[in-house]
Amino acid sequence: MTKSKISPNRQVSSLVEETLAFAHVFEEVGIDYCCGGDIPLESACEEAGIDVDDVLDRLESEQTETKDESDGWNSMSELTDHIVTAHHDRLRDELPALEALVHKVTEVHSDDHPELQEAESEFVELADEMQTHISEEEDELFPIVRKLERGMPLSDIETETIENEIEGFEDDHQETADRLDRIAELTDGYAVPSSACASYRSMLDRLESLERETHLHVHKENNVLFPAIESLVAKTGVEL
Repeated sequence: MTKSKISPNRQVSSLVEETLAFAHVFEEVGIDYCCGGDIPLESACEEAGIDVDDVLDRLESEQTETKDESDGWNSMSELTDHIVTAHHDRLRDELPALEALVHKVTEVHSDDHPELQEAESEFVELADEMQTHISEEEDELFPIVRKLERGMPLSDIETETIENEIEGFEDDHQETADRLDRIAELTDGYAVPSSACASYRSMLDRLESLERETHLHVHKENNVLFPAIESLVAKTGVEL
């Protein structure tokens, strides 16, 4: 048995929180580290039908090769700024362009691949929901987080907003994960058909990239930012 320095009893989400590069390993082996990351690694491996020692070996290899990317987040404000620039701004650019590409590919190839019609429908809903979600975070939650971190008192409405927004955003994240799972299922795990043109290949590649980036995005919010907000609120003596 592997003599690993990483305990198989560690929670999956906490491993990624500590070493962000572990996300790549979990993506490759099919372990959910964002919405479903609150279980021990050993249990996650058992559910996925993979050997925990093999995963531990890959995690330790990744750990030695990659610097932890989360070192730069010294505050919640820095993390919210990072989320906006690394994820929200990218989504604002990518989602409309990718939606146009999905429509183009569906229009041309749906006779041979009828599943594309449902995939397009799922993506249109996904893109609309994600655009609304990121705007609400930036307009409603993030300003209150910065105020809270500066030690400024919150109004009753702002305190209620934190509670409602975190709960609502976590629900949104799960719905997003479900839609991404369905798109992956409909495209057979983004498998490229032998007859696929360059646009079809590009669409699948960008959909897969979107899924990976969204998992990382959700992890930073569900498992790092939101618990930090709740912890700071608790220290102020305010009840959510």
